[in-house]
Amino acid sequence: MLERAYIWFAGENLLVFAGLAFALLSLACETGFRLGGRRARRQPNREHEREGVGTITAAMLGLLSFTLGLTIGYAQDRAETRRGLVVREANAISTAWHRAQFVSSAEGAAIVKSIEELAKVELAFTTAGSTELEVGLLVRREALQSQIWDLAQTVARRDPTPITTGLTNALNEMSDDALAQRFAFDSRVPPTVSWMLFLGALLAMGAMGYQFGLAGTRHPVLVSLLLAMWTGGMALIMDLNEPRFGSIRVDPAPLVWTIQGFAPPSPTR
Repeated sequence: MLERAYIWFAGENLLVFAGLAFALLSLACETGFRLGGRRARRQPNREHEREGVGTITAAMLGLLSFTLGLTIGYAQDRAETRRGLVVREANAISTAWHRAQFVSSAEGAAIVKSIEELAKVELAFTTAGSTELEVGLLVRREALQSQIWDLAQTVARRDPTPITTGLTNALNEMSDDALAQRFAFDSRVPPTVSWMLFLGALLAMGAMGYQFGLAGTRHPVLVSLLLAMWTGGMALIMDLNEPRFGSIRVDPAPLVWTIQGFAPPSPTR
């Protein structure tokens, strides 16, 4: 259930999540303020209690900041991994394509054509905007990889030369990078961690409001800025965490350039 809600928010509803998170954090802070104010009216002149609450609140906010930083770092690392693997995969596809050009038989031409089609599938996989589309692309990828390997095995068995050995190594690297890219797209911050971070933020903001209530002072501007920053941090995690949605996407430029390199050079005049 938590995972379904997380995916729903991370899709086209990131702004809804940000607004809802800000509202809930504000409600937690206001609830804490009212409870603190009621406590102060019932038992005034409890300076030592305010100091104790301030210490605990500072510890909660510090731990929350640490957790937020770790979670953002993990999500950013996953995003950078996906970005780097696009470059690796594009290079592997280009290398395999060029080496396949040296195979003069009909299988060589078929391998070249299949690699070109595979590159387009990988580009579509990188830019896919839904998991449903991703499933179909994975099926197509597996079919093309099987076809390429069948052709490469035929060539290698009939004519085992350094050329076919180099082609086999390039195809193996291309297959490995495709698997690594798939794993990187599926690797995310666990939804439970994100929801626990959100729950910790609610508790910390409630404690901060309680401290302000004991002191009898409000800081609406500063509190609003703090809540906006916390909301932005959690929204950033969700955006980094979902490669198929949001505004932070994997740049497919290396694959685009590789596919453009497949086109024969235009004749010069």
